Amino acid sequence: MKWTIGEVEILQIVELQDAGSLIQSTIKEATPERMRETDWLYPNFIDEAGNFKSFVQSFLIKSNGQNILIDTCNGNAKTRTDLPEWQNLDTNFIQRLRSTGIIEEKINIVLCTHLHCDHVGWNTKLVGDSWIPTFPKAKYLFVEKEFNYWKQKPEKEMQADKLAFADSVNPIVQAGLAKIIKAEEQINNDIRLLPTFGHTPGHVSIVIESKGEKAIISADFIHHPCQFAYPQWKMDADVLPNEAIVTRKKMLTKIANTNTLLIGSHFSNPVAGKVIKAGKNYMFRV
Repeated sequence: MKWTIGEVEILQIVELQDAGSLIQSTIKEATPERMRETDWLYPNFIDEAGNFKSFVQSFLIKSNGQNILIDTCNGNAKTRTDLPEWQNLDTNFIQRLRSTGIIEEKINIVLCTHLHCDHVGWNTKLVGDSWIPTFPKAKYLFVEKEFNYWKQKPEKEMQADKLAFADSVNPIVQAGLAKIIKAEEQINNDIRLLPTFGHTPGHVSIVIESKGEKAIISADFIHHPCQFAYPQWKMDADVLPNEAIVTRKKMLTKIANTNTLLIGSHFSNPVAGKVIKAGKNYMFRV
């Protein structure tokens, strides 16, 4: 899928279309029974049984003559022992990127909204016994607060995410391609970062504004459209769960009933839509 925001083009690049069960398992209250109670979720975001439909995907932004890749999914051949669903993957993600007409050497910027393993994996590829940058001419942008958190190898976090820092972030730093930035960074005239802390300590979303039009790529301040109806539900994957809920409610209040297009980083097709106020909470209109 693709979207046009003023003079900016945004293209979807899907790595995995079967992330629903894993994501649903981290939101304990999102049982299939509860999901079936929210009728607008079907058929785009749940199946008939109430099971999540969710993707792992990247977004390629073409703006001001630059090719900007937002998040890089899981990557191939990565060791993720405590996330067996994403262990030693072998996907055609790069072929899907190339199908847009953009090869790896044409990516100017790689921007990681946060440093969980499913958002940094294709930063690197395995050549022999070494992890080398997949996008050799790109500048890789990491938010300082986020980078510093994972650099400490926090004991409470999943091994998969600590391994991801080792195989998908450190090699970028060692190659001299990393740029450590602030959470409010302006990327170019059309693109800026928006701090949405909670899912991780330095988590950001992406704001695109051009010719009076606006879109936000959510990253993981929201994982699934059920969280419009139930923004108060905790998620096991959130590093700071209480802050994540505050951020989610704040963002939905800000976006609701506006012309802002919300592009959900883990949403299944059609991925993007408008947030509508519905009683005390919200719904998603595509």
